[in-house]
Amino acid sequence: MKVIHVTLGKANPNKMNGVNKVVNSLAISQTQLGCEVEVWGITKNPVHNYPERVYSTILFKDLEKFTLPEGFEEALKKENKTTIFHIHGGFIPQFFTISQLMSRLGYQYVYTPHGSFNTIAMKRSWMKKKIYFSLYERKIIKNAKSVHFVGESEISGTNNMVKVNNYCLIPNGEQVDEKKISWVDEAKKDPVFGFCGRLDLHTKGLDILLKGFSEYLKKYNGKGVVWMIGDGEDKETLVNLIKELSLMSKVKFLGAQYGEQKIDLFQKLDYLVLTSRNEGLPGVVLECAALGVPSIVSKTTNVSQVGVYDAGIVLEENKPEVLAQAFQKAYEWKRDGSLPRKKAAAIEMIKKEYDWNVIAQRLLKVYAE
Repeated sequence: MKVIHVTLGKANPNKMNGVNKVVNSLAISQTQLGCEVEVWGITKNPVHNYPERVYSTILFKDLEKFTLPEGFEEALKKENKTTIFHIHGGFIPQFFTISQLMSRLGYQYVYTPHGSFNTIAMKRSWMKKKIYFSLYERKIIKNAKSVHFVGESEISGTNNMVKVNNYCLIPNGEQVDEKKISWVDEAKKDPVFGFCGRLDLHTKGLDILLKGFSEYLKKYNGKGVVWMIGDGEDKETLVNLIKELSLMSKVKFLGAQYGEQKIDLFQKLDYLVLTSRNEGLPGVVLECAALGVPSIVSKTTNVSQVGVYDAGIVLEENKPEVLAQAFQKAYEWKRDGSLPRKKAAAIEMIKKEYDWNVIAQRLLKVYAE
């Protein structure tokens, strides 16, 4: 089977964009399973400046919205009609044009919106998104062989706009590397809580995180620090909020981190904290779990398995006061020796639910149907 993943960008795993990492990991796993895999990247800068990879990459120069990338149609027409295309990303005008061309020429594609259609995501710029969805996304969905959702909240959000029958629910994945797991448990040392991602106050719920941490420190005489790994346009707003909450000595900005530097920081965390108001399925939770780092997450992260496997805490409500209680519970786990069990549970969760080879095989079945 030949599979071509179509994405905006170059599937560079060292970029902050989570879709890049997903496409790269999926392409690697499907190649290892014996498929012929290519990634077709649409980019303003079609230069092959990414780490070495086991699959082929073809880059097309991005021109304008709703315009086919340079050379895309010619490349498409050279492909056999048995090739399966997998389009990644919602609300991308170029993908509407590409999907229309594929349908017209008789090529099949699977479509993954990567969280773009869940209810909370749709609330932002609601009217514009509603109009755009009606004009364009509806047609991409209708013509797709299958619509691939990575989280349950996407299904209800999409069904609010159009009834989708041809869909599959398959999460993103991760790979456990036993050599990178740190089992050091310094029970008497104050906990290190971490966030990693785009510094987007509303979407990532960073106001909830900081206010919840502040309440934890005050109400429970809590201990610990928060590391903020990432960068974004809301950093100045966050700095002001930290000053307002008197957390200057408790919150540390570490900037965007990649590769081994990021892994090194993850290994030093006791818990990852992700209080997002909107996610598809956050790769950072899986990355940390694969390293034995349990998480405190909101329900809207779509990682309910954290609760099923007892690999952390899923917040009943995404509110500061509920988060403060979770911080205290996590602190108690560290002090009473329960943390190693949570770390082991996080690793088990990845192996059983999110192993990339398992995810890749499930998608190959969708392609073959």
